[in-house]
Amino acid sequence: MKAAIVGFGGMGQRHFKAYRAAGVEVAALCDVNPEAVRRAAPDFPADRVFTDPEKMWTAVRPDVLSVVSNGPTHAALSTAAIRAGVPRVLCEKPMATNLRDAKALLAAARERGARLAVNHIRRWSPSYDAVRKAIGEGAIGRLRHIYFHSGSTGLGNFAVHAFDTMRLLFQCDPDWVQGTLDRTGTPNPRGAQFKDPAGYGVLHFQNGARAFVDTGEDTGVQYQYTLVGEYGRFFIDELNDVWTLRARSAADRALPLTRYGSPMPPVPFQNPVPFDIVDLTSRAIRNLLSEEPVRSPGEDGLRSLEMVLAFHVSDREGGARVPLPLDPRHDGWDVPIA
Repeated sequence: MKAAIVGFGGMGQRHFKAYRAAGVEVAALCDVNPEAVRRAAPDFPADRVFTDPEKMWTAVRPDVLSVVSNGPTHAALSTAAIRAGVPRVLCEKPMATNLRDAKALLAAARERGARLAVNHIRRWSPSYDAVRKAIGEGAIGRLRHIYFHSGSTGLGNFAVHAFDTMRLLFQCDPDWVQGTLDRTGTPNPRGAQFKDPAGYGVLHFQNGARAFVDTGEDTGVQYQYTLVGEYGRFFIDELNDVWTLRARSAADRALPLTRYGSPMPPVPFQNPVPFDIVDLTSRAIRNLLSEEPVRSPGEDGLRSLEMVLAFHVSDREGGARVPLPLDPRHDGWDVPIA
């Protein structure tokens, strides 16, 4: 198996390490700045460093391609690679910056029979598998709310992960979104050409559960998830490897929910694997190269992107409740996410 990577910034370098961890040869690298590639990977053969992605996959014919460029180029590069015959593509999130391009990428993958994955890394996480198992076994009762907070992060670049995680844990899609964009106007750290504001709002899911998001630009704190069930709560702080579960005892679950002061003692929960982007991306690669169903296919990437864009539509319409799926008239609405 031969791999190739388009884009060799920080995340592209993580993909490079992930392929090596998966035992896959990286046959070629492509970046608009070849000197930066040589500085980051000085031992990589210079004749296999490209600046033109089409020339790269024509010359190398990779079995799998990682698209780790900036957001506005994700869909075009992935679509072009699939149409050129690349059979497997791992596309970084977001898969596109508008729904029209995302749908075109999905169509190309279907037409060519290509395996397409969007790198929502928690889909491959043993930690979240364990959380889902615990919830499925009734550790906190039915999952009813998810709260996600992160300091000063764009909805498209980072909260999109939370949106996908919500769909993964609720096992259904949202049916409406009501959101507000943050107008602080903090310059995007990846360049002035990118516009990806933070925001806050609520997402209502088809099973009646709710999710609350705040990535406002008036805080600078690490992100966290809180999963609230009928009788208990998970608190997840990935960066500090804190996974805390508390729940009512079996006897206290017979009490009315209005007895909200009922004790919630700690419940043993062991996180199987510390959060590590390279490890999770390596798991994504191994899944993509296998015959198993892709754990984060393009359809999941489309849905998470749609949730980002729904915040923009809601804000543009004065904070209105926006039904999902989005009306096709919004397919061209483009957000230049880094």
